[in-house]
Amino acid sequence: MAGIPHSMHSHAAHHGHTASRPTDLFSFAEKEHDEEPEVGQTGLMALGTTLLASGELEFDEDLTKVQQDEALYSAVNTMKRHKTITYDDIVLSRGVKQNVYLEYIKFEIDNENTFLELPLTVVVLVSFTILALNILHQEQLYAIEEAFERDITENANFAWSGDFGHKGIDQVLSVADFWSWMRLGFLSLLARSQWLYSETAPEALGGPVTAGTSYNVSLLPASWLFAGYEKPAPVANDYLQYSKLVSGVRMRQAVSAADSQLCIFPNSLDPQLENGWLRKPCFPSELGLLSPELQEAEGFQGLEREEFLFPDLSSISEMTRKILDMEDGCHSSSFVSSSCLCNWCQGQTPPQPWIDERTARIEISMLLFNPQYGSYTYVSVNFMLNRGGHIHAFSHSLSAFVSPFQRPFWELVLTVIAALLWVAALLYASVAEIWEMIHTVRQSSNRFYRALWQEYLGFWNFVDWASVLVGTLTIGFWIQGRLAVAAVNELLPSMIQASLAPDAGYEALARSVFARAEVMSKAKKDMEFQMMVYPLIIMLRIFRSFEAQPRLAIVTATLKTAAPDLAHFFMIFWCVYFCFVVSSLLFFGQDLESFSTLDRALHTSFLAMFGDWDWVGLRDVGMMRSAAWFWLFMIVMVLFLLNMLLAIIMDAYQVEKFKASDTTTLWQQILDMIQRWRQYKRGECVRLADIFEVFRKEYKGKEKEMMSSERAISVEFLVTRVTRMPYKQAYKTLVDALKRDEELRNGFMSEEQVNKQVQSTLEAFALKIKAVLEDVEFVADQLDFWDRLQAPGDSEYDFYFGAEGHTPDEASKLWIHNSISSISVELQHLFARGLQRIGVWQDEFECEQSELNENLLEVHQAMLQLQDAVQNLQVIVDSMDGNKEEAPNPPG
Repeated sequence: MAGIPHSMHSHAAHHGHTASRPTDLFSFAEKEHDEEPEVGQTGLMALGTTLLASGELEFDEDLTKVQQDEALYSAVNTMKRHKTITYDDIVLSRGVKQNVYLEYIKFEIDNENTFLELPLTVVVLVSFTILALNILHQEQLYAIEEAFERDITENANFAWSGDFGHKGIDQVLSVADFWSWMRLGFLSLLARSQWLYSETAPEALGGPVTAGTSYNVSLLPASWLFAGYEKPAPVANDYLQYSKLVSGVRMRQAVSAADSQLCIFPNSLDPQLENGWLRKPCFPSELGLLSPELQEAEGFQGLEREEFLFPDLSSISEMTRKILDMEDGCHSSSFVSSSCLCNWCQGQTPPQPWIDERTARIEISMLLFNPQYGSYTYVSVNFMLNRGGHIHAFSHSLSAFVSPFQRPFWELVLTVIAALLWVAALLYASVAEIWEMIHTVRQSSNRFYRALWQEYLGFWNFVDWASVLVGTLTIGFWIQGRLAVAAVNELLPSMIQASLAPDAGYEALARSVFARAEVMSKAKKDMEFQMMVYPLIIMLRIFRSFEAQPRLAIVTATLKTAAPDLAHFFMIFWCVYFCFVVSSLLFFGQDLESFSTLDRALHTSFLAMFGDWDWVGLRDVGMMRSAAWFWLFMIVMVLFLLNMLLAIIMDAYQVEKFKASDTTTLWQQILDMIQRWRQYKRGECVRLADIFEVFRKEYKGKEKEMMSSERAISVEFLVTRVTRMPYKQAYKTLVDALKRDEELRNGFMSEEQVNKQVQSTLEAFALKIKAVLEDVEFVADQLDFWDRLQAPGDSEYDFYFGAEGHTPDEASKLWIHNSISSISVELQHLFARGLQRIGVWQDEFECEQSELNENLLEVHQAMLQLQDAVQNLQVIVDSMDGNKEEAPNPPG
């Protein structure tokens, strides 16, 4: 016990182990720190301990008595080195730097504001969805367009045999097929002048089922006047019973330039020999190289050789004759100058067919009006004549409603509400961004353009502005589309009047209607594209709101965590993938259309990675060669690279999921925000924005200077500066600011970093174990040395070496005799000490018994005195009662 002050030694000897109990420590620490402990007080008072708010003891190292004792001073320093410094200690002792605290406050404010944008973003998405569905009504337009295109594909037939046409638009493989389809198939759909009935059975099936009855198609009426009809059905210009042909049918074509210089021959061939052998120019064209896409039918420029078929002006025989004149260039007409119905043909010298080898594309268009749904449909049938000699045929339709307001009342009300909410959200987003720009410029010391570029512009600001811009463009394109439809609506009454009473201005009016219908169709397509882009921008805004909730931010956080690995991986992935694409282009491109161009090969190979492939087509190129490419592609791209991609993403997902495992859920965060709002209303806390505003006013709006200050902020500072700020809230925000700063500085250790740290710790531990083993070996050597050292008088030594010169029996008897003698002496001393202790206990017992007798005697005497006092009190009470009875009654 050398080196320990007498006060501590005496205290420990008197109290035993109770001096180290927590209750005693706290009781000692609760005394005033500045009281000078006297000699003889407890040892903990001599150390000058102070109880911290965290429940730990702080030792005062400046005490003179502690410093005078080197051993005690060393022990105190050792305890201080092993003491854990908590966030509470830092907040209470040193405070928090202002920049750290304000960064935390600003982060919480922005986080809460971002989270509160989630309901607004959802409202925007829902309102836009309702608005788009009610404006577009895609299901109605699909019903109309699908009916038109299917009728043209299935019912416009040619190559007739009896009552059946064996070929359709897909079998138009030559110019002659086109004219057959046009005259026998397409024209019959538009000029249906009589009611159609079902066909009869052929003789091979036993004759018609109508045999023996009066049913005869030739005797049936060609039209029917139904109830409510003004004319018998079918009515002129009706199409599929429910739509009406506006004006007529327009036929146009795109032609290529014709020049002998455009022909490609070997360089060694003589030009004169070329011309003499070929005997015509060349007409190169890029149209129809591959299967055309629908947007190719939306190009209305560069079309010429315009001709019209007007059912209102011409009978079906006259329109048939015009088609024949267009086919043969009026060659069959007796008087070309007067009776040829093909205007372009007769304008050529000499007259020639409407379609020739320069033709690259033929468009047959018509405008149909459906009063059932109130819509216009621009239908175009296109034939692409490529320079390989093949003709690609397809039909395409573009529709628009005549008015968006002729809807059921409940639908109109819902549409108006959705439109108001959506427009209000756009205005709110634009005003918020403009205000943020103004605020950034005012707070910055740089010029406005540098402030906007360096301090304002960010990814999420770009997303917000993109949503505003795309939304505004959508409104603009919708207005443009409505104006285009209004232009067609404006001409419709004149067109109807001209249809009822055709005159000389009919064709000019029809040209105007087609021109405006083209503008209407193009505007509708542009509006649909803008409306398609807008939900993708809203998706990014939703991801931004998700970042404010840790559980919802796992997806974006996973992508951020995996971004470095994904960047390196995709460099390898795209290089390998592009090599396979190029090989497929070279291998299959000449035989399969899906691999014929780079973009198609990219798309087809991508589909193949996810299980969508045409093995039948690949096999036709060559069984073994195709199988070799396909196996190699699947093994490398699917089994290796795609699974590696999933492994990278899942690894990052596991990290982010672990980080978010202890975070609050969405519902808990909502409840916390509601609770903070209620506390603010009750005056139990202040808003974080109010705290930030106090500092901003102190620095007169210089936010950059305010956020860079390292002034220490204490709890007392916040309580005194921020009005109505509770001590508890100030303390909690400071602690949370320290925690966030620590997390930002340390970051989250990845699995690789954890493994490295564990490895370094194990290596250090192995070195320490090695040092301990060396020390143990040294101690073992020393013990072995001292064990072997001869030391007469030692019991163990005497047992093994003290009986030299005696026989084993004699040595054994001698050892037993000495052991019994030693045990007897020890038992004698033990018995004596026990008797002595019993005597002491007996004396103490007699003393305690005497004290107990004295205490009982004192209790007995006290009981007697109490009994006398009770009797005296009873006498006094009785006398007082008697006096009350003798007293006279007071007057009434």
